[in-house]
Amino acid sequence: MKLKNFSKIIGVTLLLVMIVLAALTYWHPGARTTSSGTHPAVRHRSTVRVVALGDSLTQGVGDTTDNQGYSGRLKTMIHKKDKVKVVMHNYGKSGDRSDQIEKRLVDSRQQQRQVRRAQAIVMTVGGNDLLQTLTKNVTINQQSRLNTQLTTAEKSYETKLKSLLSTVRKYNPNAPIYLYSIYNPIYVYFANLDQITDAVDDWNAVTTQTGRDFSHLYMVDISRAMSVGQFKSATQQAKLKRQSQQANDGKLSAKSFQEQILASSSSDELNDYLSSADHFHPNAKGYDLMTAAAFKQMQAHQQWLNK
Repeated sequence: MKLKNFSKIIGVTLLLVMIVLAALTYWHPGARTTSSGTHPAVRHRSTVRVVALGDSLTQGVGDTTDNQGYSGRLKTMIHKKDKVKVVMHNYGKSGDRSDQIEKRLVDSRQQQRQVRRAQAIVMTVGGNDLLQTLTKNVTINQQSRLNTQLTTAEKSYETKLKSLLSTVRKYNPNAPIYLYSIYNPIYVYFANLDQITDAVDDWNAVTTQTGRDFSHLYMVDISRAMSVGQFKSATQQAKLKRQSQQANDGKLSAKSFQEQILASSSSDELNDYLSSADHFHPNAKGYDLMTAAAFKQMQAHQQWLNK
């Protein structure tokens, strides 16, 4: 065979191979995107709609920057980082328990409409449910009696939370839900009282367990970071416990819980992440922390693409 003919045969063969490979690539269902048919092109959304549901932490109580707490910050962060327009709807209301958050959603067509349209739903819930229980039982000195009351309250909260999340999912079955944990706002004053920390941990465990029954729900854990504030090391926390033991003698009374902390002077707040106005809600630094935690989860479960 002449070299010229051999080269021609090789050239034709290579051309045929390239045609076959191109055809296979084009028709392979997982390798092609197009603007029509059952495989639409992947493209970034130009607008992302986010709905914030919950209590005072969603409303933004304690935020002296007038930026609606985490919701305003989250809107700005998503816009800057993901290069999309963000429409944020904040339906937080101070003092609301889980059942009250649900009732407002059920009673409001506007909330329902925005929840349906949302690409992400962010929620704070549970803090007022636990606070109500602790306030009613704060004078109980016997740990067994307190545990009984908390167990009963946890079961009630689990039922209410499941109902709330089911209602949210009724209006929007697919959008990811980013659900914040709660924290212990009086830890730095009562670091020696394990029953409060344990109650917060148990409450968060109920929230996490309940959330597992719902698809695309992701916990945003701020419990330890917000509770301990700037006292992050074991040495710092041990010192806090010694100071707390001396201050309250290992006891938590209704007076110490409600008057000493919640109504103390503005200069007494020890936790750098909490408001000096009420010693309970996040301040600007606290809301920065909450925002960063939620955004991190959003990036891990990105939803800003049309697929």
